[in-house]
Amino acid sequence: MGHCRSISVFATLETVPVVLIPTPRVALACPDCRGALEEEPLRCAACGRVFEIRNGVPELLPRTLQGDAEQRQHALYAAVAHEYDDVFPRHVAEHYIDKRTRLVKELLPMGGLVLDVGCGTGQLGAAIASEGYDVFGVDLSSSMVARARERGLAGTYAGVTTALPFAADSFDLALTVATLHHLETPRRVAATIVEMGRVVRSGGFVVLWDHNPANPYWPILMKRVPQDSGDERLVSLAELLEDVRVAGLRVERAFRSGFTPDFLPAALAGAWRWVEKTVEITPGVNALAAHNVVVARKP
Repeated sequence: MGHCRSISVFATLETVPVVLIPTPRVALACPDCRGALEEEPLRCAACGRVFEIRNGVPELLPRTLQGDAEQRQHALYAAVAHEYDDVFPRHVAEHYIDKRTRLVKELLPMGGLVLDVGCGTGQLGAAIASEGYDVFGVDLSSSMVARARERGLAGTYAGVTTALPFAADSFDLALTVATLHHLETPRRVAATIVEMGRVVRSGGFVVLWDHNPANPYWPILMKRVPQDSGDERLVSLAELLEDVRVAGLRVERAFRSGFTPDFLPAALAGAWRWVEKTVEITPGVNALAAHNVVVARKP
């Protein structure tokens, strides 16, 4: 299935201008048996399972969601999808999207194939696509994916991180942002990293960007935002590095990033960036940054 690239990130979904740009084909795979999916209908050539398309969103979910936690998350995200983009002030959201987009540009030449694991409503994916990349995405919530598709990200699918619905060696870079802490157990985090490594080509990158449990503000903020239910588990940098090693990936960089809080006034955003850059490289203090970031490479 092809997809298209959005030229807008923060415009309201009702008024987003979309330019349809043909992009390379990525083979879809059955989340149950890894068999190739045939089109029209979406059917697994190996096990014969037919996948539904609801409200324009292909639902490439395993036959059963993995336990009560995953089912609760599925219901929660459906309920909050309509307000998700407005949780943080626009200047704060733009700041972090810009940081992540710049990292992708540092790692990958324009035109590369990127997979956003836990893509949500497609804000980050649209920003990356606007820089000339071919962006695909997967998210547990069909409601979130529907909004990503309204942004023009037609290569997005409902699916789970532990059974990505794509063939092996499909992407130049796979990244996940603020998703791993929703997975609740070390086993699911490790399985997600293994899956990201599976779908990336040899020489490609796996980028993990998630909440730093050493940051003292997360326990306060996570009680206020609708997408966090209280079941989350923040993942340490040490755990991420070990999972990357076990997955057979090579760590290229590991660092901590982000000191811009949601309550920062917009008038101070420009000046604060210089403060943030200084604090991020200050030993000791940088251990309290908002996010752990790991850049790994597939041999």
